[in-house]
Amino acid sequence: MALKGASLGHVVLNVRDLKRSERFYREVLGMKVSGRNLRTKMCFLSFRREHHDIALVEVRSQRAEVPKNKVSPLHHFSVYVRTSREVDAMLPILKRRRVAIVSGPEILEVAQNRSISFLDPDGNRVEVACNRHKFGFKARDR
Repeated sequence: MALKGASLGHVVLNVRDLKRSERFYREVLGMKVSGRNLRTKMCFLSFRREHHDIALVEVRSQRAEVPKNKVSPLHHFSVYVRTSREVDAMLPILKRRRVAIVSGPEILEVAQNRSISFLDPDGNRVEVACNRHKFGFKARDR
């Protein structure tokens, strides 16, 4: 059975230091804190269209970071913006904050979207990409 009309709801990331990661997502991506659960040590962040797009959960009892000789189960997650100019505007922000840049800004080979990828404080790869296809069309069946 296909999930008709489905879309990704949110991403939850394990982090070692909740305050540090919350600050990263607020300052680098401009997200807003939409809620906190102090009991479970969680922070919910939003781009202001949904209650939360990303949730962070502090995990101190286990390593949140993947050792260098292992492969993370998460390759990356992507945040879409409307224009290539928004992608390019990330570069000076990332450099000023000394954020590790993985790739870009560049044009992706397959989708032909402008993209930049970088690492959050726990080594999660974040991509900011211009997806003109997403914003250029209304929802449609494929």
